[in-house]
Amino acid sequence: MQRKHIDFRELLERLLPLEELPPADRSAVERALKSGVSGQLQQAALYAVRQLEQIGALKRLPQNGGPPALRYQRREGLDVITIQLPGEARHDGIVVYPRATLPLRAQASLDRVRRLLRLEDDSLLAEPRTQRAKLGLIPQLDRIGSEFLGASEVRLVPAEGAEEAGPALSLEPALGREAAANPDSLLYCPDVRRAPALAKAAGARGVKAAVFAGLPRADGALSGHLEILSRAEDPFRPDDLAMAALLADYCGAALERAARLEKLVFIDPLTSVYNRSYFDLEVQNEMARAEREKSSMALCIVDIDDFKRFNTTYGYEAGNQVLAHVAQALKGAVRPFDTVARWGGEEFALLLTSPIHAEDVMAISERLRLLVERQSVRLEGLDRRTHRVGVTVSIGVAVFPEHAGEQAGLWRAANQALLAAKRPPKNRVVFYQPAGEARAPKG
Repeated sequence: MQRKHIDFRELLERLLPLEELPPADRSAVERALKSGVSGQLQQAALYAVRQLEQIGALKRLPQNGGPPALRYQRREGLDVITIQLPGEARHDGIVVYPRATLPLRAQASLDRVRRLLRLEDDSLLAEPRTQRAKLGLIPQLDRIGSEFLGASEVRLVPAEGAEEAGPALSLEPALGREAAANPDSLLYCPDVRRAPALAKAAGARGVKAAVFAGLPRADGALSGHLEILSRAEDPFRPDDLAMAALLADYCGAALERAARLEKLVFIDPLTSVYNRSYFDLEVQNEMARAEREKSSMALCIVDIDDFKRFNTTYGYEAGNQVLAHVAQALKGAVRPFDTVARWGGEEFALLLTSPIHAEDVMAISERLRLLVERQSVRLEGLDRRTHRVGVTVSIGVAVFPEHAGEQAGLWRAANQALLAAKRPPKNRVVFYQPAGEARAPKG
């Protein structure tokens, strides 16, 4: 049989039956081909091979000895595709295992598989009400992961929002980022005493061995990583690492599913901020939390001044651009744990979570108002010309429990403050006053 050496681009373009991949996987491969970056091409090729093997389009053949390699045959064809793999790389006490070199079918008991399949249980995703869906899943994934692997501890660290994840802080952030950026490999430290990057933090918590596994995503974006920790020295064999890789796949899929559900149910499609349904749930939950903690939270209603003129002067599409611009300005300027939602029409609602003082609420609200005022929006009008326009907002604010002790009353108070803010000259922040006289900031 004649041998021919090819690169990963040619493997993707000529030899692999990419038409059998799901559309999302094909799109990821196409993006890698357009990029032309060798690392992305290699990663896309290994990912495609793994997916094609799972659906039966490729059959893995036994290795014939020699350097590490993967050998495949297409479902219909005699040609053998051989992919040379790097050996296990070792540096500073860390062993790098390419996923493709791990056992394809590691043995697992039926009980362990049942635990893993619990990640597919709709109950995990049915109540994303107390937190954002992704962050709400993390403790459950951690628990199920520990049960599945029999490890001392499993932590899921998301690529975004890690500061909100609480217990899911990384044992070693640099190794976590490396694992997340290279999901086709696992980083294994069999003895933390031999790894300078891990020794101090791991020793303080009684950890003797650790695995870092990136969460694969079809679109190539960073999703996060798993940290599998053990209080035993060198506890994981290749079969265990293969199970860790399988767990990472399941956790990545669960997070993607949660994010899709959240987007479908709770995200306003025009502005990409939360919708009214989600905001209602958040207000209820945050009021309950503030009451338990005997602290304060604030509700702000933001209204775009003279919004109709954008629609009548430049067209409805231009008005949509103004809405999207203001939404993103607000979202980018609040604290990470605050909530921005489109309440309806040209109104947005902001939830400044507990604990927060009235002076801080005023400072944040005034900062948001000034931010919108100082930015200009680029619009394409009905005349097909580009126009730069200024936008201002008026903001009504009510504080719990100072202004109201229940949800309906808080909304009434914030709306009353907004009506005062909307009186000419508009473009101001007004606090609700229990006596009925709303007040604007001095100066």
